[in-house]
Amino acid sequence: MQRLLDTSVLIDVLRGDESAVAFVAALDDVPLCSEITRIEVLRGLRSAERGATSRLLGELEWHPIDRLVARRAGELGRRWRRSHPGIDTADLAIAATAELTGAELATANVRHFPMLDGLEPPY
Repeated sequence: MQRLLDTSVLIDVLRGDESAVAFVAALDDVPLCSEITRIEVLRGLRSAERGATSRLLGELEWHPIDRLVARRAGELGRRWRRSHPGIDTADLAIAATAELTGAELATANVRHFPMLDGLEPPY
């Protein structure tokens, strides 16, 4: 099954977290990411990480934020806003992308994704 990598996993890889690096290296398929993850990574880019970030982002498969993702993210937001008001739009789009592509989400921030049952940290 293809894995959808959340921003937290990419940041851990870029910061040299050995568990994250080993997790990503062991994946059989090219990992998938939401384009919103690209935005989040680039927003927090450190100057010293520029080259490594460019290389890492170039090795991933990217899924656009299209009409279907936007619609599903909105539905998830309405469903979870009362019980989990802190879920941000980026996490809703990432969860929607996971659902629509059938990819399993890999995130270090499991609590951000209550809408995905059985989600466990990957490392």
